Amino acid sequence: MSVTSIFFQTLIGGIGIGSLYALVALGYSMTFRSMGLVNFAQGSIYMVGTYFGIIWYQGMVMNLHVPYAVAFLIGLLCNALLGIVLERIFRPLAKLDLMLMLLATIGLGFILDNLFTIIFGATGFAVDSPLPNTPWNIFGVRVLPQMALLIGVSFALMIGNQLFLSKTKWGRAMRASAMDFEIARAMGIPTNRMNALALSIGCMMSAAAGILAAPIVYVSPSMGVAVGLKGFAAAILGGLGSVPGAIAGGLVYGVLEALSAGYISSTWTQAIAYIVMVVVLMVKPSGIVGEITVEKV
Repeated sequence: MSVTSIFFQTLIGGIGIGSLYALVALGYSMTFRSMGLVNFAQGSIYMVGTYFGIIWYQGMVMNLHVPYAVAFLIGLLCNALLGIVLERIFRPLAKLDLMLMLLATIGLGFILDNLFTIIFGATGFAVDSPLPNTPWNIFGVRVLPQMALLIGVSFALMIGNQLFLSKTKWGRAMRASAMDFEIARAMGIPTNRMNALALSIGCMMSAAAGILAAPIVYVSPSMGVAVGLKGFAAAILGGLGSVPGAIAGGLVYGVLEALSAGYISSTWTQAIAYIVMVVVLMVKPSGIVGEITVEKV
């Protein structure tokens, strides 16, 4: 394999894992922008959404093996309902001190992790890919079909989310509520419903990331710990609260992680990505994209 092919092979892998981080980062940004809450349970929500979908695909519910696409939709729907429940839990937290909010979300993450460990066990399991495991050879670059699916669907969800926020009535109401909660309420916008919708969308994005990545990674109740931290780092890198920032931060973080593992050392993978994040924040504290304007969430 040529040097160029190796580079593009590494780049595709970085875009793939970066797409996963971007979807999780969207969950952080949607929650922060709508409620001013940093939800450190987002990694656990990613794990829960993965289980919500994969248990149907794997036949773990009444031995029913549903198609992967159907399991994907079930996982998104269940996590959307979880987002509605979380909005009711988080609503009082938005009025608390920042440190108390952080501790509460961390505690919620531990509860979800332990609950799923009790139900499904701590060992986890591998997931069969719904697509062939034979890589595609595209101009000398080998791409797993499941990785291509992860990238394609992730980008479709990111674009769809951005169009929803900018073009639809509900999306504009969500943005107005995020910009000024009290004025939006005075204008008749159901702000609590908009917060619930924002959390539901964020939870759905995390579920999508987990279900798409499940055939590539190992599914277990602890799978959300590292992804949750990296998703948060990606959200900070791009600009916490910004939808375009979450996307940019996730992709940049994933590519940096892949390039550092491929060309330097796998032991430096996480360190280099975090170093770059710190440097970016020192130079531009608002992140790559910057602070939110009226045109963003």
